[in-house]
Amino acid sequence: MELAAPRVVWVVDDSRLDVERARRVLARDYDVQTFDDGSAALEAVAAGANPDVIVLDWVMPGVSGVDVCRFLRATGPHTQKIGVLLLTVQRDTEQIVEGLSAGANDFLAKPFEDEELRARVASLLRTRDLVDGLERAQHENRKLLESAPDPFLVVDSSGQLTFANELALEILGTRSVLGLPIDELLPDLHLGHVELGPRETIVPLSDLELGAKRFSPTLRKTVEGNIVVALRDVTERRMLDERRLDFYSMIAHDLRTPLNAMTLRLYTMREAQRQGVSTNLERDLEKLDSRLHSLVELINDFLDLARLEGAAYRLARDEVDLHELMERVREDFAPLIERGQLDFVITPGEPRVSPPGDANRLLQVLTNLFGNAIKFTPAQGRIEVETSADERYVEVSVRDTGHGIEPAKQGKLFQRYSRAGHSEGGTGLGLLIVREIVEAHGGTVGVESRPGEGSRFWFRLPRVAGVQLRTDFAKP
Repeated sequence: MELAAPRVVWVVDDSRLDVERARRVLARDYDVQTFDDGSAALEAVAAGANPDVIVLDWVMPGVSGVDVCRFLRATGPHTQKIGVLLLTVQRDTEQIVEGLSAGANDFLAKPFEDEELRARVASLLRTRDLVDGLERAQHENRKLLESAPDPFLVVDSSGQLTFANELALEILGTRSVLGLPIDELLPDLHLGHVELGPRETIVPLSDLELGAKRFSPTLRKTVEGNIVVALRDVTERRMLDERRLDFYSMIAHDLRTPLNAMTLRLYTMREAQRQGVSTNLERDLEKLDSRLHSLVELINDFLDLARLEGAAYRLARDEVDLHELMERVREDFAPLIERGQLDFVITPGEPRVSPPGDANRLLQVLTNLFGNAIKFTPAQGRIEVETSADERYVEVSVRDTGHGIEPAKQGKLFQRYSRAGHSEGGTGLGLLIVREIVEAHGGTVGVESRPGEGSRFWFRLPRVAGVQLRTDFAKP
């Protein structure tokens, strides 16, 4: 193991006898260097030498020990930490105060005892070690703050900003912030109203809005009495919370509507029976059956979305025959197509392609798109399903002759927890589910529509296995 270099102690005294005595006392523990006057010691400092401790005689011809102290403390940071022990025959209080005020750390009266000299030098070195340790800790803390993933600010006891990492400077919009009051930079932070007791470590505050982002501030008091302000970017989290609340409100509203209708219908039937009034029981049962189907659709959509957002769900990676899936879905909807006397045409592209993906999930995509087209196409209307492909992608489009969608609503159709006119009568989740599945396959979705001229919904999938697919439905 490599041994640490010995600590360096300078002895500066114009008395050769005193210099030799001090050297002899200290040499067994330290690397001792001697100087016979203050100017020689200052020249060595100016040349770059940096001892750990200087033992200085107060009274010397030319440059005195007090003069050396003043020079060391005024030279720069590298000399500020040098421990200075003044050897003096002065015992007057005013003179001792003068020496300490000039920058001396301690004094020792001449003639001194050997053990006392050794103890006072050791004490100065311990102080030096403590200061070095504190500076290293501050340096490491500063490095951590500078490299932290969140904006960090440090505020001193007077409320002025003493440190800001790069992320903090970015959100403040300027680099000229050090020394400014924190209340001026972040007036909504309200540090003046916060009391940090000795046992408190972290105190959260209300969110701050800075530009287009929201931050959650937390405070921590350091041992030096400064306050570290951490700003966690919670913009996306708050947005998701708001959307989640909107989603729950939508669930409650959509479930309440058919339940209220069913409750009212049952009440009407019971009242009619109680009063002996003849009613059209078949019509009422059809209404109840319709509402029950609406509830089942609602619940299925909610469960589908929950499965898609679950971390455990994974996509299959099989070759999918899209034409076969289209025919299956058309068969499922055959009764509705016949009832509406719809002209439902499927035109497969040539050659037929089988993109990689999950057949069950792509079946769900086609079911949602076909179902919407049938729902919003008037009787004797036309629905055209076409497939086209190039070297990279295969595209499926579903065109209907329905009432169309207003331009302002088209951009919201595929958004999370949003609902536009085309999905009235449902949960508003069908097209969201379509987007989630298609994007998980590495594809895209879109809509083209004009009011009164029908709509064209399309989705595009990578047609080659080399295209990377997402394996889960993590939120984008």
